[in-house]
Amino acid sequence: MSKKQLYKDLLERMDLALLEEFYMEACWIQYAIIEDRFNSVIRNAYPENGTKLLKTLRGLDRKLEQISGKIHEDDHDCLKTVHKELLKRIKNWKNKRNTLMHEIAETDDLAKVQRKLKILAPEGKKLVNELSARVWKYKKLVERRSS
Repeated sequence: MSKKQLYKDLLERMDLALLEEFYMEACWIQYAIIEDRFNSVIRNAYPENGTKLLKTLRGLDRKLEQISGKIHEDDHDCLKTVHKELLKRIKNWKNKRNTLMHEIAETDDLAKVQRKLKILAPEGKKLVNELSARVWKYKKLVERRSS
């Protein structure tokens, strides 16, 4: 399966999970998509060694820190498209998701966790959509800049 097809499949699965009220699954898929989009930003922000750099960055937090460090005055395209406010919202969402994932194994009230996931999953979809659009725009700006 191509990378493009995999991404399309993940988006379709996310939408289906939300439609069927499988919010936990939707959040897992959203996390995967966000990590994939971060990988794309890093590969494009560091064209000479982005793929190699990704091998040293395990986990969303490390990738988020790397991207935050890249957003500075010298990379106007990254500054305009993948901005720190969006990264802050993604980090906040990720922290809530991780807390809920741990809560699942420790709770006596799974319905309470499900109610929280019902709020979190649509928020994740909005972040996925916004990040995906911004990363696409960033990739196009990088392509133009290197032509």
